[in-house]
Amino acid sequence: MNTLKVTLCTTFAFGAVLMASPASAVQFEAADSSPGTQACMAVAANKTHVLRKTSRSLNISKAVLSKKLECNNLSMGDFVTLYNLDKSANYLNMDTSTRTSIKDLAKTMTSEKVIITGPK
Repeated sequence: MNTLKVTLCTTFAFGAVLMASPASAVQFEAADSSPGTQACMAVAANKTHVLRKTSRSLNISKAVLSKKLECNNLSMGDFVTLYNLDKSANYLNMDTSTRTSIKDLAKTMTSEKVIITGPK
């Protein structure tokens, strides 16, 4: 009986974790293999270790990424805000809390594929 209780508690805890972390409805795909697109894909990954590794391998500073890089013809601030890339924004020292936007919650439940291009 004790193992059944532990199994049920573990199952409920695991299910709660899965429900608490929403799956991203946006799927990013690189348009080419240029350094700008690689940097944009690293930002889109929304993982600090990926962004750090890519910026080091491309020899691009955080200041250049946050102030000069454009992804899909959007400034970096607009790009991270549009796709809710909070971890990338924090790594790049960007404050996205002052931006206001209206999001359609029904639209976020559908899968979306975004082709990412860097600066030309």
